[in-house]
Amino acid sequence: MDPSTAPDEPQQDDTGDAPGADDTEITPTQDAAVEAETDGAPAPTDPGADAAGDHDEDHDNEDAAEPSEVEPNPEATPRPKDEAEPAARGEQKGAKSKPKPAPKKPPGPDPAAVTKRIGTSNEAALRYVLSPDPSLTRLSRKVRESLITDVPPVTAGALLGPDALARHFVASAAAGRYRDLFSLWELFRVRPDEVKPVLAERQRALERAREMLSKAARLGMGGRAERVAEDIASAQGLIWTWLREIVTADLVAVGRRPQIVTALLEREPNLDIPLPTEPTDSWLAEAATVRQAKPLPAEVDALLSAHVDRLPATVATLSLTAEHYRDRLPALLDRVDLDSPDIGSIMAWARDHGMGDRLRERIRESVEAASGDRAQGLARWQFWRERGVDLPLPDALRTPTIEGLDLARPESAHLIAGLVADGVSIDPQGQLDALATRNRQLAEKAYEAFVCADLDVHLPLALEGNPIVRDGTRCPSCQAWTWVRPGHEQRCPRRREEELARA
Repeated sequence: MDPSTAPDEPQQDDTGDAPGADDTEITPTQDAAVEAETDGAPAPTDPGADAAGDHDEDHDNEDAAEPSEVEPNPEATPRPKDEAEPAARGEQKGAKSKPKPAPKKPPGPDPAAVTKRIGTSNEAALRYVLSPDPSLTRLSRKVRESLITDVPPVTAGALLGPDALARHFVASAAAGRYRDLFSLWELFRVRPDEVKPVLAERQRALERAREMLSKAARLGMGGRAERVAEDIASAQGLIWTWLREIVTADLVAVGRRPQIVTALLEREPNLDIPLPTEPTDSWLAEAATVRQAKPLPAEVDALLSAHVDRLPATVATLSLTAEHYRDRLPALLDRVDLDSPDIGSIMAWARDHGMGDRLRERIRESVEAASGDRAQGLARWQFWRERGVDLPLPDALRTPTIEGLDLARPESAHLIAGLVADGVSIDPQGQLDALATRNRQLAEKAYEAFVCADLDVHLPLALEGNPIVRDGTRCPSCQAWTWVRPGHEQRCPRRREEELARA
């Protein structure tokens, strides 16, 4: 047979040997994969790579016969988790490398500079509207719209013009800030052409603002009258008409608040306001507060003058009475509370205004009245003595005995020292020893007071082992318990004697 026409049997034999050859070539790859898996190396995760290799091998062996069944290699099969992790890492990397760009704002002035230029109050906004900045008025609409979101509302209204500012005032007053109505009227007065259309189209909002004004006035007549008085003094034009209708609708309630009466009579002098015949203490205090700031209407001033002596006797009311109602000053001075925390200031004021003797006489009478109880009378006498009031010792306290005295008080020790110096037969040490057997804590106080009064006493035996006294808390000079009254070391006479002796 012609070799050229004969079938290619050697090639068939080679083809038949191809599976064996392929197996010989695949085996090292599988062993390498097993070794890589054993060493901890990641398995291939691209299934297309194996497919491409098989495809190339098929091209190299075009005539090779396909095996009837191919077992999958578990080591070379990619896992779903291995496929997901690189994808997730790719997404995270892409998210970090491509941040979302911030929206660009149109170029323009800094909002903080605009706020500083215009201001944040109604008065500043009104001033800017009257004299706007040319550099801001030339801004484009787009730039201004981007600015108003970063500045306060009143600043934005002034930036956009009188009509926008008027709309802001109306909306703000309708929301509860009724005092913006006063600024609205000022804006209407200087720029009526721009504001009139706004008022015409915002009628319902104006009605709500009027309701807020009425509510604030009614609440103020029973509460913060100073705000109503300020509103009466500030309101103009239509706003004053609204406010006047509100306050004049209940003049009896107005008469109970001197601040509102004064403000209303300043604007309406001929208005007949009924005043209380017997004013309360709060009415008098409020009227006195107004009188310190400015003159009162004649009716209010006369009522205050007739009852000024009922005021609390403080430095402020005493000064007011001395300046405007001099004839009522003695009656008010007799009402001074001698136990007041401000008694020192009141005494200084009385001395400066020539009323010190009258107040001193009141103090002497109070000490005499308290002397029925020797301990209480002596305590009152010492109280005023420490405040610079030189009073004679009441006769009830001059009795040559210690009966009724509180031995633990410093003033009692000083009185006993004076009686001993006068030759009265008193045994301070015996009294101290007897007290120590009854009450060791009071005896500790009495001993400290006796030592500071320079009485010749020593620490009673019952106090030497007193368990309430800690170690190291007795005076090294006199053994007095230094915790009884702080500062004993500075006033201990025996310590001063020791220091002089050492010197």
